[in-house]
Amino acid sequence: MTTVASDDVLLEQRCLLPEGDCIEVRLARAARGLAYRLAYLRGGECLLCYEHGAARPHARTLRGRTAPYAFRSVEQLRYDFERDAEAL
Repeated sequence: MTTVASDDVLLEQRCLLPEGDCIEVRLARAARGLAYRLAYLRGGECLLCYEHGAARPHARTLRGRTAPYAFRSVEQLRYDFERDAEAL
């Protein structure tokens, strides 16, 4: 699990869902713009993760397969993450 590191954290939360799954969100200001990590976990296993940080380009990982992510806006990021989480 990659950690977004920054002194300027904008949002950090963990939400436990009724069925036991978990959503983690972290947004921070970084030297190269916005650093973020949105993750969907089930039983401690990360099934879905969108992330970007100082040492990591924008990426989407779904069930262990990582691909580049074309970041356009925070709103689009949220929409894409929610769509993929629903599909899980």
